[in-house]
This record gives sequence, structure tokens and C-alpha cells, in this order.
Amino acid sequence: MNDDTLLTSDTDRALDDVSADEYGFNEIARKLAPSLVDAANSDGMVIGIEGPWGSGKTSLLNFLKKQLASREANQLHVITLAPWLTGDHITLIESLTNAMADILDKEEKSSPSGFWSRSKKQSAGYTDLFRKYGVRTGRALAPLANLAGMVYPPAAIVGAGLGVGADYLEKLGRNPTDAEVKKLISDKLASLDVRFLVLIDDLDRLEPQQAVEVIRMVRSVADFPKVAYVMCYDRSVLAHALERGLHVKDGDLFLQKVVQLTFTIPLPEPFDLRLSLRSKVLAVYREVHGKDPDEAEHGEISHAIDREGGSLKTPREVKLVLNAIKFAYRSMADDLYFPDLCRISLLKILNPPLYRWLEKYLSVRSVIFTGDAQMSKDDMTELGTSLKALLPSESIGSTRSIWSVAEYIPGLQVDEDPKARVFQTEHSSQISRYLNDKRLGSPVHYRYYFALTGPRSALPDEKLTELKVLASSDIPGLSTKLEGYILAPRPLGQSWFEHILDRFSRPELQALSLDQLCGIATAIGNVMDIAIRDKKQVRFFSRSLSDKAEMLMGNILDTLRERDNQTRSGLLQTIFSQSPSLSWLVAEFFRQELFDHGVVGDRAKRVEDRHLTADELDTCKQILQQRLAAVAANGSLANYPDLAGILYGWRDMAGIEEPRAWVAHFIATDTNFVMLLLELRGLTVSDRVYRPLRNSTLELFMDPEAVRQRLAALRQNDPPSQLKSKLDEIDEALLVGANDPFN
Repeated sequence: MNDDTLLTSDTDRALDDVSADEYGFNEIARKLAPSLVDAANSDGMVIGIEGPWGSGKTSLLNFLKKQLASREANQLHVITLAPWLTGDHITLIESLTNAMADILDKEEKSSPSGFWSRSKKQSAGYTDLFRKYGVRTGRALAPLANLAGMVYPPAAIVGAGLGVGADYLEKLGRNPTDAEVKKLISDKLASLDVRFLVLIDDLDRLEPQQAVEVIRMVRSVADFPKVAYVMCYDRSVLAHALERGLHVKDGDLFLQKVVQLTFTIPLPEPFDLRLSLRSKVLAVYREVHGKDPDEAEHGEISHAIDREGGSLKTPREVKLVLNAIKFAYRSMADDLYFPDLCRISLLKILNPPLYRWLEKYLSVRSVIFTGDAQMSKDDMTELGTSLKALLPSESIGSTRSIWSVAEYIPGLQVDEDPKARVFQTEHSSQISRYLNDKRLGSPVHYRYYFALTGPRSALPDEKLTELKVLASSDIPGLSTKLEGYILAPRPLGQSWFEHILDRFSRPELQALSLDQLCGIATAIGNVMDIAIRDKKQVRFFSRSLSDKAEMLMGNILDTLRERDNQTRSGLLQTIFSQSPSLSWLVAEFFRQELFDHGVVGDRAKRVEDRHLTADELDTCKQILQQRLAAVAANGSLANYPDLAGILYGWRDMAGIEEPRAWVAHFIATDTNFVMLLLELRGLTVSDRVYRPLRNSTLELFMDPEAVRQRLAALRQNDPPSQLKSKLDEIDEALLVGANDPFN
């Protein structure tokens, strides 16, 4: 057989080609064949070929047929019965007796003198004695209207035809019984130079009553001389069927009374099954990619098969695993890591409970990664407890240990505390490696291994690739595409845009060109104010959208510092002087840099951990101050989202006087006054989300007492309902702020 394996799935047919025999079945058949020939000379010998499902019993039977056919086995006729395929219109016994009768008919025609009777005319039609015997002794009798066709010929004619026992039958004065006909047939067969070997396969697929029918046939009804039976079955399965069909306590003990000689399919030699699977999966890889895997991936494939394939027991399991690999890899080679596909395919066949556990764990981990869900301690405890039950060993080298799975599934560890066994903290570099290699542990790719499609909570790789292409060739197009992701509905927690920010991890950025890095940073600067305008995107207990954008922008700048400082300087100039997202730059990104440098606050970061140098910080601050002054002068500052954040950032850059002066001018109208107070509210969470307006906040930009007097005046003027509703919100915010311990 050619080493290359077509990507078509194996139909699990038994082998009959010697060149495809990997496990030595043909050699076993060659050694068994002489013994089977000898068995056909005995009186109804029953031989059992035993082995579990998929161990190769039918393949061995096929090779036995070839061996028997190639031998000079004089007058040995091989009859194959398939009780699992026998229809309801004919019994198994009928199948056998009809086959024997056909063979005897041919022997009669080829014999010059004939052997059924001394007179050919007298003996004509008597080979249907076998057929009548089969019909009469079968369990499923023909309809009543056909009973006449099953009557034996008169005793005298039967005796004359058989040439034996005529005197005895003539004295009966009646037609013979089934038992009498069987004796006469047996006597005649014993005197003939003809032998039969009956091969019966798939006994372990039968219903209990069908199994009983086979046993009844070989031990009672058709135990003729010079007829040997070879039955193939899984002993435990057939024994159980006999217990149910015969209502006996011990089916195995009953089987011992039926089968005189057994041959058990030998276990494959150590590593044979794994070596076979390895050669086949490498052929699949070679056919898909047109080359062998590189050394590292080849080693991973071998390790996966050696580790997870240690439980392989039968050639059928090898076929099932290989089919699973072919089925998935034929159309998704670009979405999978081949060694991990080998691992999960082995677990699917050899350890289904662990396979299902991994599917559940990885699906939950995926939505945790995207920020769309969290796990409760009770849920973590349940998952950790079930994992321990599936993998109870604590030995690092054991395949029944959590350590063995932790090699390729992140977040797992051995621990006494069940909830500590799962969802452990993972380093960003590890997550990036899983993502880049499309590993089973990747929260974006895991579902391809189970469902042939990616998770709906993750952006497909081809969509991310599209963004990378636009970054190097069409920044306006990339900005438009990102804006579409900001506005596109997503049923889970975070937006598609946030998910994209998460996907561009540091290792992912390392693989991008300078143009792509600059394009992504520029496009983010173009759309961030659109992204933060929706206040509903504010979430607690996880990184905000602005945090993620700030981290990505900082990582891009750090990557450029390592690769090309001139390109980095040009990008900073573009972003700070041209980016339309002035609100995000002032309130989030640059303000955080002021904190990191110690210009604001008292928790400055180390120099190597800052995204901007001291000179870059001063240059960018001047640019932003000029832009703020310009938009303040033309009256458009209030059109930016997060106005309160802009005011705080402005204060941190230039001191309080400039933003305070702008506020005094802006709140000249009541509409702007009310709008600014609502914007200045903070956010706190206890039993619900609160929006406090703290006195300390008011003191920064206006006189708190003057604010309260103006609010009271607005209420006295009988405000319209819309304004009154806003005033109620402000009153509640002031009340919450007055009781806020951080006031």
C-alpha cells in the first residue's frame, strides 16, 4: 500500500489485500489454515476467533479465505455466512443447507458415477433434501400455505436416494422425522470424500435471539461430520447476548460448552498502532501542504501521538482517529495546529468524557478572554472537581494526570483546591503564542477543533488579516472598517472593536511591518472618540475600552522604538497634531503619560516602562495645548465626548486657570450649565451604579455655592419637564456626592 493516504475517509472495511496488512494478519492466517483444513475432517468442530470490536477479526477471516483457496485442500469447500445480514425471509440454517446443497449438486454433476445413488434417474432432485431439512428445522417457518413444499419424500425413496438406511426407513412405513433425516444425511456425508468449512462473522453484532440461533445451528441442527465452523466474535459481547437470549446466568460458561478451540486475536506489538497512526497522519499533512512538517512540528506530532495514543488497542481505533483528522483537516488546514488536531482526535475516540470536558472548559475560557463573561467560584469548583475525577493521577509523567493536559491546554494545574485547578492566570506571551499558532488552547481557534467553525464571540483570522492589509495600504479605509466594528451590534459584553484591540497583542505586533504599525495606530486615533462616545460601554471589574486602546497604542510605540525611531517620531507627530480623537488623547492616553512621568500624582513609572520620553512628552503637550486653545476659541470643545475628562486632562497639562476660564465662559447659558454639571458626575458602584457629583469636583471649575443658588433659581422658574428631569438628576448626584466618602 502506498504510504500516502488520500484525504477521503476510511470506510472501515476489513482488509483483504496482503500489501495493506500492517499487523501480520496474513502470516497468522498462513499458520492457521492447515489446522482449519484438519478440523474439517472432524465431527462438527467449532473454532472461535475471539477479539474486541475493531481488532481485525474480519481481516483475519479474509486472509484465511485467501490462504485456503491457495492450498491443495482436496474437496474442502468454504462457506461464508453473515448472520448479521441475513434477511427475515430465510433462516441462517436455510442459508447453510442451501449452500451445501448447491455444492453437492455441482459435485454430483462432475462425478461420472454419481455419489447420491446408484441410479442417476432415481436420485434426481434429492439434493434438495438439505434444503427441506433447513426449512423444517429453521425457527422462522414458512407460511402455512407453503407447508406442503416442505414434506420429505417417502421413506423408501429417501433411502434409495441416499443409498444408506433403506431397510430401516422401509420398515417405518411413514415419512422420516427431522432427526432421522439428519442421521441419514450425516451418515452419507461421513462416507463421502467432501469437507466443509463454515465461516461465520460478526456474531457480536447480533441481537440475543439471533445469537441463540447461531449456537443452536452449530451445536444441534447442523453439527454434521466433516463440517467445521469458524466463528468470529467479541467473547464478552456474545456471552452477554447468550445470557439474555437463553436466560442463563453465565453466558461465558455456556460458550465454553459450544466452542472446542479458540484463537484470540493477538494484541499489536508495543507501539505498532501508534507507529501506524503516525505514518498515516504525516501522509495527510504531506498531501495537504505538499511537504513534510518542519522539525519542531514533526516532534509535536510524534509527542501528541505517543502521549495520547498510548490507549490505542485496535486497528479500528486507528482508523477512527485518522478519519477524524482527515475530516477536519481537509478544509481547515489554515485554521488548525496539526499536532493539536491529532491530540483532540485521539481523545475524541479514546477518552470521550475528557474530550467533552475540554470542549466545555475552552468555550467558557473563550468568553472570559473576550471579557464577555466571568466564572463564579462555584462553577470553577465544579469544573475543577470533574477534571480531577477524569485525571486522578498527580504524577507528572502520567497520561492520567492534569499535567499531561496542561501541556497544551492553558490555565490548568494540579492543586488540592478544585477551583484552583482551572482558569489560572496566563502570561500574555503564552496567550499570544496560542493565538499565533492557532492552537487548541487559543480562545479564537479552539472551536474549529470541535465544530469545524470559529466561535461567534471571536473575529475570524481572515477578518483580522483584512485589517492588517488595510493598515499598510488604506488608512482611511481601515478607519472606516474599525468604525463599522464599533457600531456593529454584538450580543455579548464588549464591542467588536474592543475585541480587535485585544487581538493585536505584542507578539502579533512584532510580526507587522512599519507601515502596518503606523496604519493601525493612526486609525485608532481616528476612531477613538467615536468609540468612547457610547457611555453604555463603561464596564467594571475589567479593562475599559480606553485602557485597551491605550495599551495597544503604547505597545505600537514601544515596538517602533526598538525598530525605527524616525518612523516613531513621525507617527507621534501625526497622531497628536492630526488625530480627530482629541478627547481620548487629552483625557486618556496623554493624561496617563503625565501620571507615568510623575508630572501628575506620585506614582511615576520607571523610565523604561514609559511610552514617551521626557522630550516627546513636552513636544506632545505643546501640540495638545495649542489644539485645545483653538477648539476652545471656536466653541467646538463641548462637541467632543468625555468633556469632563478633557477638562481634567487640560488641567493636568496647563494648570487649572485655562480650563476654569473656559468653563466660566461656557456656562453662561443655562443649557450649557446643566449639561456640564451632568458631564462632571463621577461613577461609583455598590448595590448599583451611582453618578455622584462631588463638591471637590465643583470646586475645581466653579463656585459650589453659586452652583446651588443657580439650580434653585432654575427650579423657581417652573422649568419644562425635560429640564426638570435633568435638574432632578443633578440633585440626586449632589446628594450622592455629599455622602460619598471620596468627596
